[in-house]
Amino acid sequence: MKPEDIMNSVNDIEDDMLNDVQKIRTKKKNSKPWIKFVAVAACLCIVVGAVLGHFHFNPIEPVNPSALPSTHLHSNAPVMNPFSVSNAVYPAMLKYPSEDAFRSDNGEVDWVAYTNAVTKWHEDFKTRNKNVASSGDYSSFVNSTTKVFLSDTKGENIVYSPVNVYMAMSMLAESTGGKTRHQILALLGADSIEDLRVKANRLWLSNYSDDGVKTNILANSVWMNDNLSYNKDTLDILAEKYYASSFSGTMGSSEYNSALHNWLNEQTGGLLKKQAEGLEFTSDMVLSLASTVYFKGGWESEFPEHLTKPDIFNSVNGKTSIDFMYQMLNGTPLYSDDDYSATTLSFKNGGKMWFILPDEGTSPEALIQSGSINPILNGSTPKNTHNGHLIHFYMPKFDIVSSSELSDYTRQLGVTDVFDENKADFSPILADNMSAYVSSINHSARVTVDEKGCTAAAFTVITAEGTMMPDGKEIEFRLNRPFIFVITSDDSTPLFVGVVNNVQPTS
Repeated sequence: MKPEDIMNSVNDIEDDMLNDVQKIRTKKKNSKPWIKFVAVAACLCIVVGAVLGHFHFNPIEPVNPSALPSTHLHSNAPVMNPFSVSNAVYPAMLKYPSEDAFRSDNGEVDWVAYTNAVTKWHEDFKTRNKNVASSGDYSSFVNSTTKVFLSDTKGENIVYSPVNVYMAMSMLAESTGGKTRHQILALLGADSIEDLRVKANRLWLSNYSDDGVKTNILANSVWMNDNLSYNKDTLDILAEKYYASSFSGTMGSSEYNSALHNWLNEQTGGLLKKQAEGLEFTSDMVLSLASTVYFKGGWESEFPEHLTKPDIFNSVNGKTSIDFMYQMLNGTPLYSDDDYSATTLSFKNGGKMWFILPDEGTSPEALIQSGSINPILNGSTPKNTHNGHLIHFYMPKFDIVSSSELSDYTRQLGVTDVFDENKADFSPILADNMSAYVSSINHSARVTVDEKGCTAAAFTVITAEGTMMPDGKEIEFRLNRPFIFVITSDDSTPLFVGVVNNVQPTS
């Protein structure tokens, strides 16, 4: 067993293999050089901005944000953000060991020490993955929101991230009460706020990873107005269950706006810098909830760049000459249903990207509305699986951006009171008598695919204003017309769902 194989087979490592160092050394001498992993980032950023006015509330335990201790958070603020009150404590995990850390001056690697370090990492990995979330915990949310949010693309490209909207709406549920909260809980598929906390926390933990093998970092934050008081109990729950940091500053000031931009850029690797700069706090805002996800990975089998050649993509707006990537998939299943075929590309060390090609005459929107892709969204597979194919896989390089206003769609899903100034209830989070309602929900996203992997980013801003085929055959799978993609984590959690109707040449 080669040292490189330890990285590629960490989930199947046996103790006797790890201890058989001499065999590792022997095989090392005759092995081909390992192609180093070139990571490509995918990230998602969700910003929930709440601009709240006066409403009636009898505070239980008001607290000024400048005096907000919490046992769940770090007490020291980051140097780059002077508005930090407390910082979230993330789960500790061992980093996958680097060979360089065990390499001596003469270039030799201490494979005994290295293998022992990998063993410890693997034990930590198994411990962390004992209690993962079931996709069924929020499959109803994924199915219903995907069908509604992607119901009318108007022939344009669109991207949506169900896992992050779920996390953002969960934080919104914690910040609201009464019938307002009840409607949000119904959308999230939770029986109670306590049930939601368990489900959201499991979803967070099962997706969070920063161990050097897979990077999938989730971050949340609460942005407060330093002239107001907030309920400590709610803030502590957001900290404990959602790992939310807290910040306090003057709403509308350029310094506080810059602090938000810096936080978003830091959490998303700067992939949404332009979009972040378009977000502004205003003087009448009293609360903003921000949630981000950053995913980093690369194709398990990269596309050879020399095989990338121009071809025609039959878009909604006509034929377009675009660069198509190509590789042969040997052993990858081909899936089908009554009105589409599909296959997957795996990311190194976990997760995959589904490519769903509707049959001729069927649009991606019709496919989504029919519910045929729900098995994929729910972590399962389509009804027909065909093995033994050699798939000639052609995929266009693409870079798509979409923006959507989700308020009307959210109303269709049964969340209505939060938009009504006479019914919305934000009492759990604010400790002053105010009245407020959500005025807009804006969701923007971007996905780029190339030979190395996939890069994706998005944010959602929720603003609340106050009244103040046969086996054995070779198959050609060519994505040369509108198609759907789904990016999933290694536990099949849908991270992104998108429709590609048009493709333009990438720079």
